[in-house]
Amino acid sequence: MPIGTFCYPPAMRITVVGAGYVGLVTGVCLARRGEHHVTLVETAPNRLRELQAGGMPIEEPGLAEAFAESRERITVVGSLDQVEDPDLVFLAVGTPISDTGEPDLSQLQSATADLRRWPDVDVSVRSTLPPGLSVRLPKLLGRADGARVSTNPEFLRQGSAVHDYEHPSRIIFGRFAETTDAHLAVVERVYAAIEAPRLHVDVAAAELIKNVANGFLALKLSFVNEVAALSEEYGVEVTEVLDGIGLDPRIGSVYMRPGLGFGGSCLPKELQVLAAAGRRRGLSMHVARAISQVNVEQQDRFVRQILAEIPRDESRVGLLGLSFKADTDDLRGSPALHVARRLLEEGVVVTAHDPAVRPDRAVAAAPGLQIASRAEDVFEGADAVAIATEWPQFATLPLPRLRDRTRQPILFDGRGIIAAADAVAAGFHYRGVGRQPRSPIVVEAR
Repeated sequence: MPIGTFCYPPAMRITVVGAGYVGLVTGVCLARRGEHHVTLVETAPNRLRELQAGGMPIEEPGLAEAFAESRERITVVGSLDQVEDPDLVFLAVGTPISDTGEPDLSQLQSATADLRRWPDVDVSVRSTLPPGLSVRLPKLLGRADGARVSTNPEFLRQGSAVHDYEHPSRIIFGRFAETTDAHLAVVERVYAAIEAPRLHVDVAAAELIKNVANGFLALKLSFVNEVAALSEEYGVEVTEVLDGIGLDPRIGSVYMRPGLGFGGSCLPKELQVLAAAGRRRGLSMHVARAISQVNVEQQDRFVRQILAEIPRDESRVGLLGLSFKADTDDLRGSPALHVARRLLEEGVVVTAHDPAVRPDRAVAAAPGLQIASRAEDVFEGADAVAIATEWPQFATLPLPRLRDRTRQPILFDGRGIIAAADAVAAGFHYRGVGRQPRSPIVVEAR
């Protein structure tokens, strides 16, 4: 029977287990529609207290405002014991990955054990699951089969997650052989007003879609960064190379921007997951492993270039940005943080500024790091200044005035947000990823 023939009331009681990044965005966006009442379940004490007080524990554009707008339709609790008979449960707990690529399932196991109290409630899993894990969900939930269980992987980009939820490129539903159309109708109900392609696949395929999508994006970034390094060595502007290949419709120009490399909680994690999944089945997964190696090498190359341009003794570097990307305060896997740590290991005094990252978190992540309250202050006495996160405000800094605050006017643009001509006109020696060095023309007095 087609899913559309089932009739459910427009308003539902929805519980989201896990109020981390995925759970918060999912729950808040559901409540903002005005049809559903959402209960967020969060066990971390600090996060729970902040949410119950009406605060927002993560930096994400538009999320705090959406939370405030929808507050009367959102209940925040610390345990499933405080939840009464939901119509639908979204499971959005963390599944962190170890250095070997194996998942830590403790949060998932705890949450599914607690959900056994409702053997007939519809459950859909938003958490990112490594290949081979979804088939275990019915057993983890204490159910005989997956009749009322599905997966619904998320594709939210940090920095634009609210937009991505409301305007997704696709919506994926992973189903078991026993998953009923009635269950899928309940899950589909929350996306009723959203226009996007729907794809119903086996749960194992849904796992791979999520993991492979991020792995492929990482592949593009790492390959472009290798091309950027090659361009530097052969005296070529990488933008000309990328413009040329981007005209080929088989290649395109999306996600083809060179820089410091990728970070965050998704792309590095998915690469580890894919490599580990292949290893368990006797596959070498050469490409997945090489992508990560290229990514780290890109960041180390940037550090080596900085070290080659500054004095070896008592050198100072100003660092613009610490989060792994703009519009977030997330330091996980941050290339900017990697650069800061490597410079500190070399004895360089590093002064950093980030608009969103709290100073205490930054110093805890990179002991010895100095923090500037304003972006302009990282230029003070610096032998070089490096842009490590693409915050838009860094692109509009008053470079002519800041040049005189440096000890040595060298600007390393790790994110390609400054036009080389503007930096040179301001009196800076400019170094960009995949770009040829540009220096001011000095005319000696006669």
